[in-house]
Amino acid sequence: MRILHVCTGVMLMATSGLALQSPYHLKVLSWSCQLSPRDAWVRGTVRNIGDRPLQDVRASARVLGRGLRVATNSAPIRARILRPGETASFSVRVPTYFDSKRRCELGFRNPALIQIASLIPDPR
Repeated sequence: MRILHVCTGVMLMATSGLALQSPYHLKVLSWSCQLSPRDAWVRGTVRNIGDRPLQDVRASARVLGRGLRVATNSAPIRARILRPGETASFSVRVPTYFDSKRRCELGFRNPALIQIASLIPDPR
């Protein structure tokens, strides 16, 4: 009986610790998407809100058009290592070869192409 209580206490501590952690690692402070006939520029500022440094982060932009038209590109953020609490700017040029540009989407990934959980507001 005593062993069961100890194990239960450890599980409760581990579970409550996980509940306090945020799943997000990045927060976009501001960003914009400027559309032109041949391309789109996605620019902004991002902050590391996680508890670990992030290295070689890439901003990924996608431009969506009418129908199934999509154009994408990515570029590294300005800081090679983004420590907790630090901010960095980013700028991504997305070449587009269609006229019906409707909206831009933004995301972030690491060098292994894994998406980084991010809080991203609507563009301004």
